[in-house]
This record gives sequence, C-alpha cells and structure tokens, in this order.
Amino acid sequence: MSSANSEFEKSYVITYKELFFTFVVFSFILFVLFPKDLLKEQIKSEKSSYELSMLYLKNLLRHSPDDESLMLILATQSLRSGEKALTLSLLDRLVHSEDKKIREEATLLEYELEKEEYFYLKDTEAKKKKREKLRKLFLLIYKEKMYDAKEVDKWYKEALFAGVDRAVFYFLEKKIVQEKKNVQLLESAYYYARKLHYRTKAMYYLRLLQKYDLLHRDKWIDVEYFQYINFKEYAKAEQLLLRYAKKSLPWRERLAEFYLMRKEFTKAAQIYMDIFSEARVYKRKRAYFYKALKALQAGSLFNAATRLAHQYEEFFLDDVDARQFILKIYIAGGKLGYASRLSKKILRREFR
Repeated sequence: MSSANSEFEKSYVITYKELFFTFVVFSFILFVLFPKDLLKEQIKSEKSSYELSMLYLKNLLRHSPDDESLMLILATQSLRSGEKALTLSLLDRLVHSEDKKIREEATLLEYELEKEEYFYLKDTEAKKKKREKLRKLFLLIYKEKMYDAKEVDKWYKEALFAGVDRAVFYFLEKKIVQEKKNVQLLESAYYYARKLHYRTKAMYYLRLLQKYDLLHRDKWIDVEYFQYINFKEYAKAEQLLLRYAKKSLPWRERLAEFYLMRKEFTKAAQIYMDIFSEARVYKRKRAYFYKALKALQAGSLFNAATRLAHQYEEFFLDDVDARQFILKIYIAGGKLGYASRLSKKILRREFR
C-alpha cells in the first residue's frame, strides 16, 4: 500500500514539473514564432483568466525586459486581478515613458487605480489628499487630451467628480451635440458658461432654453433681461421688454418699471395709462391711474401730474379715495384753483 502511494506521489510530481516545463517552453515558442503584436492583442483580450495572462506576460518580459507595451498589458491585467502593488511598480516607470501613447495609457490606468483606492479610504484627511491627487491627474488627462473622445459621458462625470468647471463645460457641450434639445443639459451649460464668464456662450444657451424649455420660457426671458441690466446694456434690455410687452401685461408692467429705474418718468406714466385704457375692471383702472400719477410725481413733473389728474377728475368724482388722491396731487403741484373747484364739486355732490 505504501509503495503504491509513493509511486502515485512520484507520478504526480513528475506530471506537475512536466506541466510547468511545457508552459515555459510553450511561452517561449509563442514568443519566438507567434507574431508579437498579435500575441499582445490575444493576451489583452483575455477576460476569463487574468492570472494565466499574467503568467504569460511575466515570462515574456523575461525575454524582453524593456518592452513597455508588455509592461502596460501586465499593469492592466494585474489591476484587474487585484495585484495593485505590481500595478503601481509598473506604472511608476511607464508614466515617464518617452513613448507618448504608453505614457498616456499608463496615466489613465493610474487614474483608475487611484480612484478605486479613494472609495476604500475611511480617513477624511487621507481621502482629501487622494482627491487632490485625482484632480491633478484628471487635469493632466484633460489638458493633454488623453481621454477617448467617444467616452463623453464617462469623462463628463469624471470632470464633475474632479470639480474642474471648464472641463465640465467642455464635455457638456460635447453631450449637447448628441442631445440638442435636452433642457437639463442646456440649463447646466448656461450656468457653467455664466460661472466661467463665457458671456457669448451663456447667451447662446439662454436662447436655446427659451426655444426648447417652453414650460419655463418666461423665466429664461426674465434671466436674459437681468443679464442686460447687470451689464448695464440698457438699450438691449429695453428692446427685449418692448418685444414682449406687446403681448403680455406682466412684461408691460416690467417695461414701466424699467423706465422708472431709468428715470424716464413720462414714458413710465404713459405705459400705465395705456394699461389703464385697456383695463375693464374699475379697481384695476384706478390702480394704474395712481401709478401713472406717482411716476410723474417721482420725476417732479408736477404740471404733467396735475394735467393728467384734471383730465380724469370727472371719471373719479364718485370715488371718495380717488377724489382725495387727486386733491393731494393738485395741492402738491400748487394748483390751488383746481383743488378749490374740486372741493366745491365734492360738497355739492355730498349735499345734493
């Protein structure tokens, strides 16, 4: 029985050695006879057994210790199999390669490795340092255009993660080319353009929002108006208000407020009187009449205010509040004769 076991163990050892020897010989034959680039592609495409691929690669590197393309494949495969120490040692050399393509691929791999490690860190300070390192790596990748131009979504998210606003905006614009009517993307592009002080771009995306975000169209027109006000582009602000005031009461009111702000009190009063003329409800008519008179008073245009008040005196004669208001306009404008005559009218009406 013992003799049988001994023979079995001997047979097993021999078989294992032969298997390993066969692997080494086979690797050598592959290296010598198989087209090298094709062999690399075969190993790179291996997805099921990273460990086996790494055995091949390590053996091939013994024959070509300076082959950086093989090192890069080994670094990739070792990262996939969890051997981060090996990956790092290879990348330390490859990120300084004289070959631009090798250097770029190694940098991308380093970014992937560092980001993977970031999510395992628990210490706040360590995470902060790692995030800063990732930011620097991302900036290098972005500036040198190392990323795959087809992976727009991926690098947009990485730009957000790294907190690099100009990169976020860059990839946003690429995404918008693919989704021209995506309101969420257009809104983000507008706010990033504004944040980065890209005024022409900001206005471009603002106009697209007005075109495609119909539910919030007035909001975006309003934003455009305040953009002009903030930059003291008053002629453009007025043109915008005049365009929309033709069809919208709120925009007509905004136009009147704009003229008040610009101290164009006569224009403001005229807008209010135009609205007064079109109003059908008495209380609304009275409110706009008051606004017109107050606009003229704000500009110290007392003669114009008294003339307007006198023109509509009869219209408001039955309204106690309006009569009192008109009397104050006459007195403030120094038209005591007007005030006296109106007072007599009111007395006659009261004691009729």
